[in-house]
Amino acid sequence: MAMPFELKRSKIIGNIATLFSGSVVAQGMTAITLLLTARQLQVNGYGQYAACITLISMLSILFSLGLDNWLLREAGRAPHQAGDIAGSVLGIKGIFGPVWVIILFLLSPILNQQAFPSALLKWSVILIWSDTLLATCLTAFKSMLHNKVPSIIEAGADIIWFGFTLLLMGFGLNQPVAFMKIRVFVSLMALAISLLLLVRRFNLHFHLNIAREALASSFPFASSDFLAMITMRADVVIISLTIGKTATGLYSPSVGLVNMAFLAPMAIYMVMLPVLSNLYKYHPQQAQKTALRTILLSLLVGICLTFAYFIGAPLITTLLGPTYKDSIDVLKILSWVLLFKCGSFAFATIMVATNQQAKRTFIQVIAAIINIVLNLFVVFRFGINGVASVYVLTEIIIFTGYAWFVWRKK
Repeated sequence: MAMPFELKRSKIIGNIATLFSGSVVAQGMTAITLLLTARQLQVNGYGQYAACITLISMLSILFSLGLDNWLLREAGRAPHQAGDIAGSVLGIKGIFGPVWVIILFLLSPILNQQAFPSALLKWSVILIWSDTLLATCLTAFKSMLHNKVPSIIEAGADIIWFGFTLLLMGFGLNQPVAFMKIRVFVSLMALAISLLLLVRRFNLHFHLNIAREALASSFPFASSDFLAMITMRADVVIISLTIGKTATGLYSPSVGLVNMAFLAPMAIYMVMLPVLSNLYKYHPQQAQKTALRTILLSLLVGICLTFAYFIGAPLITTLLGPTYKDSIDVLKILSWVLLFKCGSFAFATIMVATNQQAKRTFIQVIAAIINIVLNLFVVFRFGINGVASVYVLTEIIIFTGYAWFVWRKK
């Protein structure tokens, strides 16, 4: 049975540092690998590659149900039940996941084949299914502040993925399906290792009562995750369906680089959610102080990331070639997303820990509606730069709404 963790400052800081360092390595390797992939596939091929992954990621909520956030919160509140909670969540995904895969396989031929080729889409389905199960395994470790394991697995998987990408490039392959297959292989390998370590570390059990509680509590978490995906990923889908795969190929590298930087505030979120969930339940005064420090740390990270991305935007053509020159302005615009996203991650941590998930979802609904409406309005008039500006505006709305609810609660 997993023992409750001690909420010492040194342990909290150590876990953030461990997860952050692992995220930096993983983020760096992922960024380099995707840039190499974009360079090899060129604008049109990478546009299809990115569009398929984006669409399937958005649809994954139909079987993931936002339960990783629920697991993170509940295991933080009851560390001695972490194995039962994790086992029950994995069981739910194990039941719903295969059905989801079969349905999408059957639907893949009827979609727009220029934007979403059937073979590429099917491999994307397998990739996201595996990645979603992997995320649950790693979340179980994070919920108990065992962050060395997920840090090593994430960084190691990305390094291997980078190596295979170089191998494909060495053979001169430029088919999106080939690059998707190696991602699937690496993800399945990481999943197998994570499951093995999880079973050895925790006493996993599927409990029907916990599964029922998880499903009963899943709607606000699933809604929140889906709405977050809309604000982060709907832009790529809209571009691919309206102005084509070339525009998608120009936009995707920039938005992909920005979204990968979310690993930094996510590292803070993953550590502080179980910590704050525990503190708000047992030590509310200390929770207030810890929450304020979380906000300040996240904003500092956001300032640093925004500055680095804005200044470094011109490097994208050095890495990808002159055909991606239109991506520079997109990346400069999107760099501002990082400041507001880091802040909203901190406020979201507090809202989830204090059982305000429904209020969080309310803000996300407003932001998602504005995002879709404005994207459809600007995409034909202002192209990918207009869509990037809408992304920034959406994050400002989310940041402001979250901040208002958190400070009002105080």
